[in-house]
Amino acid sequence: MNANIGILEANYYLPPTRKALSQIFEDEEKPTETFAANVDFERDIGIKALHVAGKETAADLAINAAKRTMEKSGVDPEEIDLIIDFTSIPEDYVAPTWSAAGQVQKAIGATRAFSTAINTGGCASYQTTLKVACSLLSANDRYKTALLIAGDKAPELNHNYFPITVVSDGGSAVILRKGMTERRILGIEVATLGRLHDMWVIPGIHNRNPADIGGKYPRWLHVCGDIQRFNKELIPINLFMFRKVMQGVLKQVGKKMEDVSFFVYPTFSAWDLKAFCEAFRIPPEKISTENLHHGHLQETDMVVGYVDAIDSGRIKDGDLVMLATNGAGFSWGASLVQH
Repeated sequence: MNANIGILEANYYLPPTRKALSQIFEDEEKPTETFAANVDFERDIGIKALHVAGKETAADLAINAAKRTMEKSGVDPEEIDLIIDFTSIPEDYVAPTWSAAGQVQKAIGATRAFSTAINTGGCASYQTTLKVACSLLSANDRYKTALLIAGDKAPELNHNYFPITVVSDGGSAVILRKGMTERRILGIEVATLGRLHDMWVIPGIHNRNPADIGGKYPRWLHVCGDIQRFNKELIPINLFMFRKVMQGVLKQVGKKMEDVSFFVYPTFSAWDLKAFCEAFRIPPEKISTENLHHGHLQETDMVVGYVDAIDSGRIKDGDLVMLATNGAGFSWGASLVQH
C-alpha cells in the first residue's frame, strides 16, 4: 500500500432503542424454508436483540457516526478531502444518484471534500471502499484525508434476513490519512461473483410485483432472497472465497495466517462465526465475538468489531489485524491493518 495510508480514527453510532429478537419474529414473517446447514435459525443465531432507528433516518445514523468520529479525532472538517459513503442500503432517496455523502458533508462542514459512494458490495462494501479510497489517496497529491461513512436503517418489517441473520440499524465512520506510522493499511483484497448478483435483493421500482404490495410485502422496500440458490450456489463456495481473499491479501504483503494477531468478522450469527473459526482454525481469543449483542450491522460490523476490540484491549500496539467479510452482490473482502 503506497503513501503509508492508515486509520487515523474510527467510531460508530447505534440508536438507543432496542428490539428483542423474539419480538422481531412475532412482527415479521418467520422463516419456514429448510437451510442446507441444518441450523435452527432462532436457536442458533446467537442474537438476542437489535437496534432500531425509529424516526432517525439512515442518513441521520451516518451523520451521528461521522460527528462522533470527527470529534474523537480532532480533525478540522476543512481537512477532509474525500467523503465516501459505503452504506449497504441507501434508502432516504431513490434519485438522483443519491447517497448520504452529501448530507454528511453539509452536516460536518467539510466544504472542500469531494463526496461519492461505493454501495455495490453489500456487507463487504467496507473493503471495496477501503480499496477505492486508498487508490484515490495514493494517486492524488492533494488528497491527504478521507472520511468513509455508512448509515443503515432496515426497511420496515425487513430485519429478518433468513437464513443468514437479523439486521440492526446503525452508522459508522472511519478517517483515513496519509503518512501514518501506525494503524497502517498494508493491503486489501476483494473478489466478486456476478452470477449471484440477484440472489439477495431489494427489487427496484420496475421489478416489483404490484400484487405483492399490501399482501405478502406491505411496504415498497422489501428484501427478497432465493434460499434454494443460497443453499446450492453460495454455501458450497463461501469458505473457498474467504480463503481466496484472505490468502490473497496475505500474499500481497508477505505475511502468513499465523502472523495475524486478531480477526474482525461480521456478526451474522453464532453458527456462522463458529463455522468460520473451525474452517480456518482461529481460536476464540483471536476473533471478534462479543458484538453479537448488537445484531448484524451490515457493513458497519467491520467498524464496530474493530473499534470495540481496540477499546477492550484485544487489539494491541504491534498487532497485525485482518478484517474479513462477505456481502450480497455478491462479494468477499479482506484487509490487513498493522498496529
